[in-house]
Amino acid sequence: MYLKTTSINFQKYGTTFTETTPRKIHYRNSLIRDITKKVAKELYHNNEDVYFRVNEGIVLLIITNDLSQAIETFVVHQVVRINKGNYFNLLSISSSANIEVLTFDQNEDHDVYPLAEPFIYKPIVPSVKIKEIFSYYYVVRGTNYNFPGEIHHFWELTMINSGVLRTVIEDKEYILKDNELILYAPGQFHTQYTSVSETTSYITVVFEMDVACPEDLKNKIFHSERDIRKYIEDFIKYSTRDVPYNDDLLITSLEKIIIALLRSEQIKAAPVATTLMQQKFDSELLDGILNYIQENIYSPLTVEELCEKFSVSRSSLQVLFKNNLDIAPKQYISNLKLARSKQLIKENNRTISEIAVICGFASIHYFSRKFKKEFGITPSEYAKTYIG
Repeated sequence: MYLKTTSINFQKYGTTFTETTPRKIHYRNSLIRDITKKVAKELYHNNEDVYFRVNEGIVLLIITNDLSQAIETFVVHQVVRINKGNYFNLLSISSSANIEVLTFDQNEDHDVYPLAEPFIYKPIVPSVKIKEIFSYYYVVRGTNYNFPGEIHHFWELTMINSGVLRTVIEDKEYILKDNELILYAPGQFHTQYTSVSETTSYITVVFEMDVACPEDLKNKIFHSERDIRKYIEDFIKYSTRDVPYNDDLLITSLEKIIIALLRSEQIKAAPVATTLMQQKFDSELLDGILNYIQENIYSPLTVEELCEKFSVSRSSLQVLFKNNLDIAPKQYISNLKLARSKQLIKENNRTISEIAVICGFASIHYFSRKFKKEFGITPSEYAKTYIG
């Protein structure tokens, strides 16, 4: 993040003024210049103070008072005076800019000092850009499913909700399990299938994307970490709504998923905690608890059981979930059970009563009440309206 020339950090190099101040100073030279360059190969040095202001555009000042020291950067704000003796240059952050330079010296000449390495302005631009989402759908596949394969010129993301899905990309097999996902790059031939004993449910998204590091996304299985699962939940939520700017939110959620996957390949450190040791402990503890919940979601899980299993107090467990997931553990378990119940309803091979029992709800009435509160529809109504 750049500082402005009005920042206190700039005061060792010069001063900023209101627009009228330089007009009261008897300078001898006024130069109007257009700037388009975004690379500086040299620094300028004057033996007198230099005033300048930006007439149009946004300008970046690079400056140092010692050529052996690092260059500092400031976005030009107000009228700027650079004290004599400093080394500086000006670059255009916008596509072009126009400046007025005021000096006491009638001679425009100044000393020029080449930089050992050019200074290059690095714009803040996205490295991931979803151009269009073509399709997205939720799929439930039974045993012996076999998709013979296809090749197309778009990105395709498959996120496993439950079960096992096998896929072959360019003659190499990958086995995807719960909360794992894979991307098929444009031009990659791929198949999908299940074995005689495996079923699966998953989400597929087909889209067009510009990405700076496509190789980091190809030919590998990703595990859905906490932040990725949150973005996936957001994507699913927005995919079922029809409100203004919903498409933008859908694309943004998908971009967040892709960015999180790329970061997971390059940044292994967890979010900052009180200490590095505490950070590592919290991350491992929460991952262990979440995996345990996933594996036992069809059991009557309780907060007390989690506390006993992982030797933590109820208050510590609440804080752990609040700080990392912004949700209470009891609510997290309930939400996951309800999500699994939707999946079971979609599979359409069990009654609502059986699903309530499987998901650990005390009664079908309690299950129906919780389901309607969460999704705005009863389980029976959902079963009637779902089209597989």
